[in-house]
Amino acid sequence: MTAQPRGRSRRRAHRTAAVLAAAVGSLLLVAGPASAHVRVFSDGAQEGHPATLRFRVPSEKADVTTVRVDVTLPRGVTPTAVPAAAGWTVRRGAAGADGTTHVVWTATAGHELRPDDHRYFDVRVGPLPEKASVTFDAAQTYSDGSVVDWDEVQKGTAVPDFPAPVLVLDAAAATASPATGAAAPSSPAAPSTPAPGVAAAPGGGTGTGSWLPWSVAGAAVLAAGAAVAVLRRPRAAARS
Repeated sequence: MTAQPRGRSRRRAHRTAAVLAAAVGSLLLVAGPASAHVRVFSDGAQEGHPATLRFRVPSEKADVTTVRVDVTLPRGVTPTAVPAAAGWTVRRGAAGADGTTHVVWTATAGHELRPDDHRYFDVRVGPLPEKASVTFDAAQTYSDGSVVDWDEVQKGTAVPDFPAPVLVLDAAAATASPATGAAAPSSPAAPSTPAPGVAAAPGGGTGTGSWLPWSVAGAAVLAAGAAVAVLRRPRAAARS
């Protein structure tokens, strides 16, 4: 039996590389927008119980830094403490006439959130309301003076461009009532969770980007290397 012609191997390698490239591109399109949203996490959060809220804020713009983050806690969510955030000052406002409370973090010189970085801002709160989900607002200010308002409520399955951070307390109820604005646990815009609340990622400081795009990029590099190896492999000798 003789080995397959080299031309056929090349064509097959090219097709494989093209398919891998398309798959990687699709994954990056999905991973990018989801990782860029301001999101809220709370490990083991339950209705009627105190919790620690962790707001993950990414710095999306390429040429400016994030210098201020203003989170609005809705009526029924009362802050009890705000842990220090290294390099940032914090101001907790009094409850307004509408029952909302603002917590504002401002970067000190040299600690601004650089492009593609993110960090967590924590707030300890009293017993959470008896609701399937809790929606927050966040205003992100950049060094050029622009402000991004993360306050759009999701309706149905379409994810808005600037979705408000949502903490799901009762996944089944939130899924059954999409009008609440809470993303179902299976939605690409929110991490899956088998239990109430959304578990926070480990660590509490800053980070660069999201693990998923970098993992996909690594897979792309390995796939490209494999394709090159196939293209360079010498013609196999005929078998006797």
